[in-house]
Amino acid sequence: MYFINKTDSDAKVKIVLNHKIENNRLKEIAKNDSIVFSIKEKDSANIYFGMGTWDGNEVELVANSIKNLSVETSEIVTIYKSKESIVKFFEKGKEGFWWKTRIVVEIE
Repeated sequence: MYFINKTDSDAKVKIVLNHKIENNRLKEIAKNDSIVFSIKEKDSANIYFGMGTWDGNEVELVANSIKNLSVETSEIVTIYKSKESIVKFFEKGKEGFWWKTRIVVEIE
């Protein structure tokens, strides 16, 4: 999963974890209950999950383990609070020819 900052200023991605559902990979990189990426302009950050393809089940598993997700630029803050909105957010970033092998979130 890649977060690419395409803006001309720094961006921040904050993922607040759901304590009720564990995701070991997210838990490994979290500080307390959150993962925060401060991404410089024209730079990126990523989370490696080690899976081959992002099918609907895999996206749902990750979305279930997230309480909310926010993306902040110098002009806009967007917060995804529901599981459905987080799933849609990730689904629209899926890439791959036959198999969806990665999720790319472009911050604009």
